[in-house]
Amino acid sequence: MAKDKKEKKPGRLKRLISLFFWSIFITLIIIALVYVNFEFKRIKTLNLSVEKDWKSFVAYILQKVPALKDKVKYEYLDVGNAYAIQEKLIEERLKELDLKSKQINSQLDELKKLSSQIENESKQLAAEKEKFNAEKEAFEKEKKVFEDYKYRINKLAEWFASSTPAQIAIALSRDEVSIDLIVNALLMLPSDTAAEIIQALAQINPTKAANVISKIGEVKSK
Repeated sequence: MAKDKKEKKPGRLKRLISLFFWSIFITLIIIALVYVNFEFKRIKTLNLSVEKDWKSFVAYILQKVPALKDKVKYEYLDVGNAYAIQEKLIEERLKELDLKSKQINSQLDELKKLSSQIENESKQLAAEKEKFNAEKEAFEKEKKVFEDYKYRINKLAEWFASSTPAQIAIALSRDEVSIDLIVNALLMLPSDTAAEIIQALAQINPTKAANVISKIGEVKSK
């Protein structure tokens, strides 16, 4: 029984030692993999890619074979200073951004000019609209006055047609009745009726009758 115990102790010790070394070995492999991954990330910061450079890697391996050494050409790729490369890339990017910024500012200036032009045209249109409304209002007033005057002329012509020339002449001889009103009313009557009224007016106020005849001549000549 004592011998069996002595034989078990060395076997157990060997297993512990073996487990210890295997643990260290696996730990080192993990550390190595992490380090390789770290180096890959550093290489990517230089805009390099191991996956894309497999041909260079194969050429490098084949160059180590004596029989293929002279047939394979491999050149070492000098990546230079990583910080200098990154600084150059940043400068180029800043130049691009500065150019875009200038283009945007130029477009903004054009938009401001266009906005100012539109604003000025809008003010001009508003002024023209106001002027148009004023002219329209004045036209409506003149139209109303004209329609009212036309209505009175028609009424006066109706009165002339329903009265005798002598009666009409007495009313027309008064100074309150204008020459233009008499002429406009007479032009709406038949020629013979208008002639009788003028003859009757000439007997009462020859001067006014002459002015009426003169005005009628001017109107017909126009």
